[in-house]
Amino acid sequence: MVIAFSPQSALGQLLLLRSIAIVLQLILVLISILLLDKSIPHQPVFTVIALESLFQLVSIVLYRRSREISERAMTLQLMADIVFLSVLLSFLGGASNAFVSLLLLPCIIAAVTVSIGYVLFVSASALLSYGYLYLAVTMPMHHHGMHMGEHLLGMFVNFVFMVVVTVGVVAILVKRIREREALLAKTREKQLQQEQLLALGSAAAQVTHQLATPIAHLNLLLEELREDFPEHPAVSEMHGPLSQCRIQLDSFREQTELLKLKRQEKAQSTQFVIAQLEELMTLQYPEQSLSIVEKTSSVEINGDPMLVPSLLNLIVNAAKANERADKYHIELTAYAEGGKWYLLIKDEGKGIAQKKLDDLGKSIVESDTGFGMALLLTHATLERVNGELHLENLAEGGVLSTAVLPIVGLS
Repeated sequence: MVIAFSPQSALGQLLLLRSIAIVLQLILVLISILLLDKSIPHQPVFTVIALESLFQLVSIVLYRRSREISERAMTLQLMADIVFLSVLLSFLGGASNAFVSLLLLPCIIAAVTVSIGYVLFVSASALLSYGYLYLAVTMPMHHHGMHMGEHLLGMFVNFVFMVVVTVGVVAILVKRIREREALLAKTREKQLQQEQLLALGSAAAQVTHQLATPIAHLNLLLEELREDFPEHPAVSEMHGPLSQCRIQLDSFREQTELLKLKRQEKAQSTQFVIAQLEELMTLQYPEQSLSIVEKTSSVEINGDPMLVPSLLNLIVNAAKANERADKYHIELTAYAEGGKWYLLIKDEGKGIAQKKLDDLGKSIVESDTGFGMALLLTHATLERVNGELHLENLAEGGVLSTAVLPIVGLS
């Protein structure tokens, strides 16, 4: 039989502890029968241990292919431990048995493994079980001994106090540990993303440097061709694409210098940003119709040198989605609200697969059209300026990209 769960998992540790507990129960009962108290009810005690052993085997068979189980299933396992221990103790002296404090163990395990609602349920069950052992089993046996009754009552009060304090402290510590682990995981994720962006930036800079020389050489050849064949239509058609390549390379160099020297502007107007986006889209995708609606007046936002290229990536993605669907309209809506500036970009494409939508912009996602590099860069830039990026599929088709940026200069 193949066992998938490991001893390090919560399920593995619980089943291991129960196996040890069953063995110890058998040993202690046998020692008590042979050496100490021969009046122990043999048949009921061994029946309870046998049923617990059977439950353990069934649990191993059911969960042998599971590395972890749900919180509800874990709670049911802990409740079974409480029930078996309570029934066993009811034949062995009830609350006067020294091992009654083991009812605290399922509460502690619950505090470590399940959420607070289930923890409260398990703790309440343990308290009710102890109360039953004290009132229904122990008190009738010791109703003649006043001192023993006070002692058992003190043990009950102490158990209640231990459950409240121990479970509370453990739950708080586990919560802090989980928050710290989540923070570390987020930090590792951001570090990995930064490493990916650094590698991508280095590759882009190298490619740009390698393209600069051949483009300059082509420009010289074009000038010679214009002198020799001024009326040739191919010469005129070559001028536009080469000029666009030169402009894009110059823009990339300028942005790189700004980042290197950290000469970032303090703020820039949203009107200027939208004007730049419109100009760049007209240059790169003249066949696309770009409608712009500004619902509020212009405001000031962070002037990061990579902001405009990042927002342009969103519009370029919209244009490419339109091209694949034979559509030609992109709608931009801008407005300021609640100290933030919103830029909504709506295309008429076929949308994005839902399983990829949540990961786009946060990690490299392979698809037929690329790896989502542009959205990854856009997301990183918006995060750097305390902005946000939201992507969603529209019911009528297409994708709505929403960039949210804080307005600067507000008191």
